[in-house]
Amino acid sequence: MTESKKKGATEPAAESATYKIMLGEVETIVREVAAPEVDLDEMVDKVERGYHLIKAMRDRLGTTKQKVEQLRLDFE
Repeated sequence: MTESKKKGATEPAAESATYKIMLGEVETIVREVAAPEVDLDEMVDKVERGYHLIKAMRDRLGTTKQKVEQLRLDFE
């Protein structure tokens, strides 16, 4: 089995990239919502999208924290 086909060989990089993409989108939303010319309805949609992204990011961080803790326990 090649290194890239082993479970987890590419997953962390992909997860990290996805997290970075979500973070970038949240940052963009914050800038757009802060703009004085943003439409109120558009702002509400963007804020809602931002909260969904933040929840997904928190969930990802929680899962990662659990994995790291399990690794720590496995290697003690």
